[in-house]
Amino acid sequence: MHVFLWVIGAGTLTMVVAILPADDLPASFTYPFLVAWVALMGWLFYATLRCSTTADIKALHARGMIRRRQLAWEDIQSIRAEVNPASAMQSGAPNVLVHAYDRNGTKVLLPYVDDLHVNVEREVGLLLEVWEELRGEDWAPDPAAAVLIDRRDARQAALMMGFTAVMLSFIPLTALMLLPLFVDVPEWLEPVMQPFVVMGIGAPLIFVLTSLASYRNRRPSG
Repeated sequence: MHVFLWVIGAGTLTMVVAILPADDLPASFTYPFLVAWVALMGWLFYATLRCSTTADIKALHARGMIRRRQLAWEDIQSIRAEVNPASAMQSGAPNVLVHAYDRNGTKVLLPYVDDLHVNVEREVGLLLEVWEELRGEDWAPDPAAAVLIDRRDARQAALMMGFTAVMLSFIPLTALMLLPLFVDVPEWLEPVMQPFVVMGIGAPLIFVLTSLASYRNRRPSG
């Protein structure tokens, strides 16, 4: 959280320093833009401070930046610690996030229950103990929700497989794109070796085909 707040503050200061000395920008644009920017950053700062995960005897409450979710204990189907895919691309992002799943199979992030702020193993253990105690003795998993959750997991895994395939294919695609510079290729093949075709069509095609194949293999029946 502190890193995100510092980013908001630094971004606002940088924008002010960059915009105010610009003589080529009219005041009718500069000041409204700065007001709107500061208002947006102020809202982000306020919304970030309000994010929280709390629990009481009736429900688990997850307050995000925009929406607040209330999950009755008996409606929760699962509470899981999961790897954060964005951590590989975002410096300072948590590696592990915790989500709760409701009866509709909806995945709800529990703010600040991650490896940057808490001991995830201990917190998840406590949440599971409370959930098992307060969900009721007659609680049973919802089969339809389980299928929805498994399908969501399959979609997420398929997307990650697609992105991975694109990254792994970058060097081969680049080599294929540069191949006409070093060897003679048939005339009919030259249009296919153009950079736009190789990267603009080849990379998305690899992503789509890999994602579809992965989802088909992982998709649960039902």
